[in-house]
Amino acid sequence: MLKEYLSRRDTPHWENVLPGVRTCRFALRTSDPQALRPIPVCGEPLQFEVLFCQSGHLHLAPRQGAPILLDAPGVLLLACADGLRDARCSGDLGGLLVTVDARSAKDSLRAVCAALGLRLDIARVRRTMAEAQGFLTLPDTPWALSFFETVQRLPDEAQARYGVFKAVELLYLLCTTQPAIAPAAPLPDGCAAPLMREIGAYLCAHLSEKHTIPLLCRRFSVSPTYLKEHFRRAFGAPIHSWLVEQRLERARALLTESELPVQQVAHAVGYEGMSQFNAAFKRQCGMTPGQYRKMSKTVSPRPF
Repeated sequence: MLKEYLSRRDTPHWENVLPGVRTCRFALRTSDPQALRPIPVCGEPLQFEVLFCQSGHLHLAPRQGAPILLDAPGVLLLACADGLRDARCSGDLGGLLVTVDARSAKDSLRAVCAALGLRLDIARVRRTMAEAQGFLTLPDTPWALSFFETVQRLPDEAQARYGVFKAVELLYLLCTTQPAIAPAAPLPDGCAAPLMREIGAYLCAHLSEKHTIPLLCRRFSVSPTYLKEHFRRAFGAPIHSWLVEQRLERARALLTESELPVQQVAHAVGYEGMSQFNAAFKRQCGMTPGQYRKMSKTVSPRPF
C-alpha cells in the first residue's frame, strides 16, 4: 500500500538491504502539510510493510470498527489491505518504510533469525494479522518508543538496517504466545478515580491543544469505553462537555485578568476560529467575549 504510494512519487531513498527486503526513507513535502491525501488501498499477497512514522500522521478507516489515527511517533504493520476501506496521510508524513516480500526474503529472514536463535513462523504471523484485519498500529508503546529513541542516535547509513532488524523482531513477536506488543490489559476499576483525575489535570494543562478520544486513549493506555464511562463518573459530564466548560472558564479568567486580544484568548483555550469561540461563549455566558470583557472592566470593587 505505502510501497505503491511512494513508488509513484519522487522518493530516491530506496535501498535493497536483504534479498526481498527494501527500505525507503522519506519525508513528504507539500504546500499544505495538514491536507489529507489518499493512499491506494492495495497490496500483494505475502507482502509485509512496516512504517516507522517519524512525522505527520495516517488516517485509517477499517471495514469494521472505528477510524484510527496514527500519529508520529508510531508504527504501522500491514500484512493485507483487505481490512481497510480507506487510507489517507498528511502532507508532512515522513519516516522509514520497510517492505518484506515473504517469498523472496524467506531464506534471508531465516538466516537472520537463526543467527539470533529465533524461529520465525510466517504462517502464524499471517493468522495473527488476519485476526487484526490485516494491520496493526503501535502508537506510544514501549517497543515503538524504544525504536525512535535509538534510531535518532544512529548514523544515517545505519538507520535503514536497524529498521530492518526491528521489523524482523516485530514479525517474530507476533509468533510468541504472549506478544510483547499486545495491547495493555484493562485497568481494574480501583485505578479509575486517580487516573481520571490525572487525565483531567492533563486536559486543563493543555487547553490550547486539540484532544480526541483516540489520542487520549493512546496517551493513557485505556480503551475508549473505559475512558468515557469512568470520566463521566468522575466529573459528572462527558469529556467534550467538561472540556468546553474548562475552556470557557479559563477564557473568562483571561478576559478579566489579562490584556490579551480576544483572538489570542480564543487560541489559548483551544479555539482556532473566532466564530466558534464567540458562539460557544455566548451560548454559556449570554454575551460575546468582547461584551464580557467590557462588562468586567466597568465593575470595580466597592470600598468597605
